[in-house]
Amino acid sequence: MAEHETTWGDHPRTTVRIRPGERVTLCRCFQSRNFPFCDGSHREVAGRGPVVVIVFQEEPASMIEKV
Repeated sequence: MAEHETTWGDHPRTTVRIRPGERVTLCRCFQSRNFPFCDGSHREVAGRGPVVVIVFQEEPASMIEKV
């Protein structure tokens, strides 16, 4: 699983280390109990869906992939 470190303050900063082949869903609503990872809490906050990050084992033939 991806490792992360968050520093809180006026502007929280999170660093996430993702391994090749891993996929993570990152929270943008700041309501997740599993922050920085999404737990679905954004469903209660309009317009704040998650960010999906995929790290490929190798560069895909097309850089655009439908998730």
